[in-house]
Amino acid sequence: MKQSILFLVILISFGSTAQKFEIPTKKYPFYDIIEWKGMGAILMSKDPNNITRQINLTLIGNKQTSIWDQKFIPKTEEFYYLSSENARYVYFLDNLELTNGKVYFNQLNSAGNIKGNSVSIGSAIKKLGNYDYNNLEVINVVVTDKALVHHLRYVDKKEKCVREFATFITHHNFLCYAVEVGSVSNENLKNSELYGQWKYIGFTGDQIYFALRDYQSKKKGWSIKEYTSKGKAKLGTFINAPEDLISIENIGFGTTGEYYLEDKKTVETGLISQINGKLYMIGAQKRDNGATLILFKNKEGEWVEVNTMNLNYFIEKKTLKLGIYPVNEGLGYHLDHNGYNKVSLISFTPNETSSHNDFTDRTIYNPSSVLERQKTAEFTVDLPEAVLVFDTNQLADGMKVEFELIAK
Repeated sequence: MKQSILFLVILISFGSTAQKFEIPTKKYPFYDIIEWKGMGAILMSKDPNNITRQINLTLIGNKQTSIWDQKFIPKTEEFYYLSSENARYVYFLDNLELTNGKVYFNQLNSAGNIKGNSVSIGSAIKKLGNYDYNNLEVINVVVTDKALVHHLRYVDKKEKCVREFATFITHHNFLCYAVEVGSVSNENLKNSELYGQWKYIGFTGDQIYFALRDYQSKKKGWSIKEYTSKGKAKLGTFINAPEDLISIENIGFGTTGEYYLEDKKTVETGLISQINGKLYMIGAQKRDNGATLILFKNKEGEWVEVNTMNLNYFIEKKTLKLGIYPVNEGLGYHLDHNGYNKVSLISFTPNETSSHNDFTDRTIYNPSSVLERQKTAEFTVDLPEAVLVFDTNQLADGMKVEFELIAK
């Protein structure tokens, strides 16, 4: 009798940790799903006959019902979803490259409020000098906690250099602030072993960071610059690079312009990221007849090894293709090398290992795929107290869909 009661208690306890619930369609069938890291999963629905371009959004989180419903109308059928860890807004951009100097977008906040707008980035750049916005090349677009940030590049033929600009569109009032992050001479650009170009590397609150692979005092390293969302510059610094780093082709990863703008890939010695007030870098070194992917943390100007992953399949003649996406748990990455094409995480916790999942186009919109082991067609969302699981095969029908909420 006692054993029967114990079994019943265990069964009830197990059942309470996993809850399945349904989300019915309203007007149109669901056709896709994206993740807002820390918030939940957003189901997307639209008119299958394309009579209207309206996109309907339904947020699913740690409740057994939808949290909110919202909608927006993109200018064309193609639009770009931008989100970042620790940012309280996400954006749906109508255009990555500027249209007559402008960017068009719909902004969504955590309460489910959405605003459509356009901002003239070209006008903000004009205040810095007589630069033709038609010649500005968009390198990256990212969402930070305080602003939508554009990184732009301008070839200055007269001064024989490449100028790098950043603009900051503040979330609350859509004011645009522009700065010249720096310039790189044509002569330095020829020496790609020592010099690179500026890149956005992350944010913490109102601190927004850029880095340049640089060479100072006969040392390889990076120059780091910090700005606020209103374009105010903070004191910059130079940090040395670890020795013997293997070249990495940065293929981009995550919901940023860098990933969508596929032709902007560059070769680096390490990929730097700033998150939660700390500076990290992923690099690779030859070790034990192969290579090892290494997560470094910068402490008082020195790189300290935090965690590693052995690359047993490494072939020296093939460049490592790597993209990173910073999350609170570590640096998520997409690694494509010698038949290995997966996403995973190098944790900020020493010696902690992570799951490896196959890379797919949907992975880009599912940051939690670097945290949880997934079956084929699974979409998992890591929430503070539970894991939300969704079978994407349901999107083929698009009608009433089912989620499973598994308590941690």
